[in-house]
Amino acid sequence: MAATAEQGGATSSDRTPILSPEQMRQIITSLSGGTRNPKAKEPEVYRGERHKLRGWLAQLIVYYRTVGWQNSHDEEKILYATSLLRDDAGTWITPYAEERITTAWDNWAGFKAEVQRQFGVIDAEGEARIRLKSMRQGKRSVTEYWNKFRLVASEAELDDSTGGELLLGGMIAELQNAWGASTEEYEDLEALAQWAIRKETKVATIRHIQGSPSTKNIQQETTTPRHPDGTYRPTNNGNQNYGDPMELDATGKRPRFNISREQFQRRIREQLCLKCAQPGHLARSCPTKH
Repeated sequence: MAATAEQGGATSSDRTPILSPEQMRQIITSLSGGTRNPKAKEPEVYRGERHKLRGWLAQLIVYYRTVGWQNSHDEEKILYATSLLRDDAGTWITPYAEERITTAWDNWAGFKAEVQRQFGVIDAEGEARIRLKSMRQGKRSVTEYWNKFRLVASEAELDDSTGGELLLGGMIAELQNAWGASTEEYEDLEALAQWAIRKETKVATIRHIQGSPSTKNIQQETTTPRHPDGTYRPTNNGNQNYGDPMELDATGKRPRFNISREQFQRRIREQLCLKCAQPGHLARSCPTKH
């Protein structure tokens, strides 16, 4: 019995699986949810538009990196890109796909170069320079303007001096004037763009402060409308009846007097009655009746 028990114990031990470190890692990874690659949005179809080719190729590059095709996988890259071609681009690839024409490429780099030769901008650098010269900030923020400018400038092969002149020339007049009054110097194109973004933020803050509702209300409350003779001038809304204008002004608190502004100010300064120009009493208690 002891031998049997001992044998049974040995049998139980033999049944315990021995896992390698790699198997343990796989089990732990599966139990913890694993490491998942981010899901990339699939690139759009391409129809042969010259101005969209650069963006489409950039979408493909990002997608290939996401699915792990950044190195090698040339055949998969070409087949996937080919499946997205439509209209003019689809017409171009059809005879190659049907193997009626021998392809001029044998890898992804060659395929991309051929697509660029067929549908890319003929003179990318020259066209980019023309676009930069006519580009204006308009109602866009500096950030939006700069991002668009930088994208086009990357094809124009500009030095920082030329690029800075074009970037500044397209900004709104307010920023151009601020740059002219500034003593700052920019080391490169990026530094100039960041200066403009900071300046725009400061200008927007000042506008907000100056145009705040509280400031307007204070100005409205402290501004008293008056007639040329210095008396209070009411703001008539057209609905309220203020009575005989010869008797009282809009509020009924100050009588009107047929005197010039200079006379009005003199009587106030010398503490004379506004009605009869005599000292010793106020207009509301003036004994003179006229």
